[in-house]
Order: sequence, then structure tokens, then C-alpha cells
Amino acid sequence: MKKIILPVCLVIIISFCGISFANDVQPIPITAEEAFDAVQTQTDPISGESTRVALVDVRTRAEYFWVGTACQVDEIITAREETIVPDFGKVVLSQNGRFLIYEIEGRNKRLQVRKVSEMVISPIAISIPYFLWNEETAGLIANGNFGQDVEALAEDYNVLIFFCRSGGRSEACLEDFDTTPFDAIYEIDQPDGESGYGGFEGTSYSNVYNGYRGFPERLTEIQDHPSVSWKDAGLPMKTSVNPLSQ
Repeated sequence: MKKIILPVCLVIIISFCGISFANDVQPIPITAEEAFDAVQTQTDPISGESTRVALVDVRTRAEYFWVGTACQVDEIITAREETIVPDFGKVVLSQNGRFLIYEIEGRNKRLQVRKVSEMVISPIAISIPYFLWNEETAGLIANGNFGQDVEALAEDYNVLIFFCRSGGRSEACLEDFDTTPFDAIYEIDQPDGESGYGGFEGTSYSNVYNGYRGFPERLTEIQDHPSVSWKDAGLPMKTSVNPLSQ
């Protein structure tokens, strides 16, 4: 029997044209670190139960490629040619970019970035853009395949975790697909319900940071709503990845 974590109000409208679904669903907000742990351990981020979890990047393909996307660290190669394989591929950039924090067999480790020769990184997010970038108009257009592409994930996953730039599209996109095949829907955003402070980059806080969004240990705790974004958490990321190859 399925365990339904996300409250769902399903309205079934039957007419001579067939059956259509109207979703009244709000994604459950979680932090980027909670999302990473859930995907890498394949457990529900709230219940902790074993399940099939997918991390879905709904930003444009241009954002995925140029800004970067969520990743795991497969190996750290040190300057001494030692190979380190961190637990669950989790490595956090810390102390103003000077140290890498990770675990080996559950034990906390720290390594100076200057002692790293190479990091082998691979994407963990599935790219399904909610909007597409139109080169001619320099604007966004709806992705007509979005709904069917997300619904197709039900064949392999029970739980979906969405993220966009800061938390807007990851909530709005739920209107465009049938959520009922999934046990739970999450998004990377403020757990207190104040949206727009999560996603991949978080907010610019009205250009407090000169327009920049998201970087490790940014002082967002001085704001009313600290960022819970992927980049602010210092989690692994990579640019120049072809989203169509994932």
C-alpha cells in the first residue's frame, strides 16, 4: 500500500470527452542539503523510509549548462595522487572556499582545497525544463512536453524533488502534470513556507550582494529568511554539462 505523504486533493471531472485531473497540490519545502541526502540515500527526506527518489531541475537548459547543476563528487584526487571516495558523493565547500568537508565511512574529514589536484564530479539532477529559452525573443516560452516528461518518471520513481533558480517555477510547475502517481512531491525552498529563498541559487536579497546569487557561506542568516539554496549550501555543482545527455 502506498504511503501518501503529500496531502492531495484530486478532482476527477468526467464528461463525454473523457477524464481530466485537477491538482490542488503544494510541494513540501526542504533544504538543498536535505534534498541531496534524500537523493543519494534514496530515502524520503521526511519519513526516512527507503524509496525511489529523483531530483528534477526545471530550469531552462541554458541555466543548466551555464549556471551549473546539482552534482555528486565521485572522487577527490589529491596533489599526492591519493584517491578519496567520499560517502554518498557528498562534499561541502566551506570556510570561504578553503576547505572541503566530507565523510569517509561515517567519519568527518576536512581537506584544504589547495591540496586537491582534481575532482571527478557527475550530475545527479534530471533536466526537465518548465520553460524553454527563445533565442529570437530573448524570453521564455512554455515547454509543451513538460507534463508528459514528468509523468513518465513515475515508471522509475516514487518521490520527486524539484528545484529551479530560487523556488518559483518549482512550485508553479505542479499545475502542469498529474501528481497522483507519486507518493510525495518536494521542492528546494524555505521550510517555513516563505518561498523564493531556495532552488539552485536563492535570492539576491534586493542586490545586497551586488546582484550575485548563491555562493558558499554567504551571510544570508542576517536576512529575515536565510537562503537554503544549493549553491549557498556549498554542495557539489558543475557547469558546462549538456542537459540532453543526462
